[in-house]
Amino acid sequence: MSQPRRTIEHLLKQGILPLEHANDAALHLQVYPSRRSWLVFFDKTLLIIGAIALVLSLVFFIAYNWLHMGKMGKFALVEGALVVTIALYVALSFRRRFQLIRQLLLLIASVITGSLLALFGQVYQTGADTWQLFFGWAVLITPWVIIARFPALWLLWLGLINACLTLYLPLTNIQFSDDSLQSVFYVATLALVNLVALYFWLMSFDGKRPATSKLSGHITDKQLSSATVIGRPTTNPNTKSNTKSNTNPSLHWSTYVVGLLSTIFMTYLAIVTVFDSGNIWAILISVTVWLGWCGFIYWQFRQRRIDLLMLTYLSFSIIVVVMFWLGKWLLDGFDAGGFLILSLVLIGLSSTAVIWLRHVSRLDNEHQTGTINKGADHE
Repeated sequence: MSQPRRTIEHLLKQGILPLEHANDAALHLQVYPSRRSWLVFFDKTLLIIGAIALVLSLVFFIAYNWLHMGKMGKFALVEGALVVTIALYVALSFRRRFQLIRQLLLLIASVITGSLLALFGQVYQTGADTWQLFFGWAVLITPWVIIARFPALWLLWLGLINACLTLYLPLTNIQFSDDSLQSVFYVATLALVNLVALYFWLMSFDGKRPATSKLSGHITDKQLSSATVIGRPTTNPNTKSNTKSNTNPSLHWSTYVVGLLSTIFMTYLAIVTVFDSGNIWAILISVTVWLGWCGFIYWQFRQRRIDLLMLTYLSFSIIVVVMFWLGKWLLDGFDAGGFLILSLVLIGLSSTAVIWLRHVSRLDNEHQTGTINKGADHE
């Protein structure tokens, strides 16, 4: 439940806010999106969809007409689109109000750059390894990624890094005495890269957000005064004091995507050695790294702030790892008793995770309610 809605419900229960003015308070605190908010949302959504469709149409056009176009025509079309995109970006750089359009232009230019590299390799049959395409693509668009500061472009860059490492690591000359250590090395590298990406994502896209929200409780007949929506405070001359809450606003949507990637790789790292003959060092390394990740997620999203989706990722990872390791010990003969025990354990772990998440959510709600009460007491 959002902070403004929780505030209104509490004030209604206390009788501070008359029921007939609840709708006005909801509009004032932006609990429900206004007509202008919907228009802005659809405007941005259609703009992003149009930009993606435009750049993909260029790729599909060349692929469909591959046999009917010469080399010069293909390169002229792709390079011309790249030049036009960069020219439009430079032209709009002198106007601040077109920030989203400039970011989308750099995203389009980044995709076209990859298409140009792939076209060059396909036309001239360079014979290069596939990982070199993604590595060169990531290197060339790095300046644009830094300039744009666009989460979608950062996700594209991170995806290229992951693709590059996935294809490059099996080709490395690093040889271990055991295949289990080799597998753990590959997966641990990807897992640690995505963990570092998650940490910097928190610092870059969520570290500069306001860490507190302010509330106080003076309500008149016509208005709800002194409530601070995330990042947009409203002031009232009758307000005497403010109280701070330790709950941060929701994370940026791209942070959840990076968190999901980190969860997938770390979970796979913890179970990659389950069904091997078993090297004790490989098992210790994989499980130790995974436990460190679990501690990091719990510290970041339970102790420092509360975020239920990230804690759900943590719960999912723990359930998967426990089920895989139990399955190794219980399913040696694939007997019915082992499957029954695993089913009961799965039900128990899932129920425990749901109860814990609901408990965390309830604690968060109580904390916010206590903050509102303190603000009212100050009045």
